Amino acid sequence: MTVAIVGNVPYTLNCTDQTEIDIVVDTSARAATRPRRGRRGPHLWAVLFLLPSLIAIVSFDYWPLLRTGFLSMQSTNLFGQPNGFVGSDNFAAMFSDPDFWRTLGITVLFMLGSVAGKVIVGLAIALPVSQRVRGTGVFRASVLIPMAVSTAVAGLAFRALMTPSTGLFDVIARALGGDNVGWLTSTNVSLLSVIIVDVWTAIGFTVLLLLAALDSIDKQVFEAADVDGARFWRRTFSITLPLITPTLFFVVVTQSIQALREFTIINVLTAGGPADSTRTLVIDIYQAAFGGTADYGASSARSIILLVLILALTAIQFGVLERRVNYR
Repeated sequence: MTVAIVGNVPYTLNCTDQTEIDIVVDTSARAATRPRRGRRGPHLWAVLFLLPSLIAIVSFDYWPLLRTGFLSMQSTNLFGQPNGFVGSDNFAAMFSDPDFWRTLGITVLFMLGSVAGKVIVGLAIALPVSQRVRGTGVFRASVLIPMAVSTAVAGLAFRALMTPSTGLFDVIARALGGDNVGWLTSTNVSLLSVIIVDVWTAIGFTVLLLLAALDSIDKQVFEAADVDGARFWRRTFSITLPLITPTLFFVVVTQSIQALREFTIINVLTAGGPADSTRTLVIDIYQAAFGGTADYGASSARSIILLVLILALTAIQFGVLERRVNYR
């Protein structure tokens, strides 16, 4: 008879060989107690691989934010160096300045117009293109062209197209019986012109997202709607739009943040003019810091307000708009 001890449990085994060893000791428990060499190796490698990203995040995200917060409570000299602690004086001066509130209003108008334009134009393009009609494949590819164009290059191109009198837009306006519009020189039209260019630069990204959302809808839903006699507009507002609300919500949130942070398009087209009619908060921040006065304290205070505005708007959107999102 052979007695085998497996772990801490004895087992009796029938054995005909009398020379069999009487007790077989399982070494699994002993093996489990052996120290494992190199267990820290994988964790160390993981930290080493993450280290470059962590350094980049701290260097280009967290440190500039902390530095901005520090400078917002400092006065600065003509060279932009801290000149002394002033507490909340930069914020008090900003809030008491009527030009700041005008700039803030222009920023909100630009954001609303930009987001509305991207959603409306994006849907106007994506809905018919998603029908897979013959020839829409070429149109799909052409819509993505703005994504391949640099924002600065797009701004320069549209500035040439909107040149007073000689630009293509004014030439078309005169051909249609109108007058020169002054796309970038009129205080009444310049903000609209900047919004149009901003919508054009982002329309490829918006349409791409909406097409992906539309293609993910089960076609049987539309077939059932056709059987019930639902027309195009009924299907659009009762079926299509509710089913793509997650994508619409994503577009609204991301493009709202992008519009509040937009700098290149505005700076290339108008630099905040004419008569500060397109002077958004980002342009105000740039001009306060690099416009000749090098007032980094005032610029940093405006940057903090922009950060708070973005965070507050995002929180409101998640608190209000997300309730209407239909997560299938």
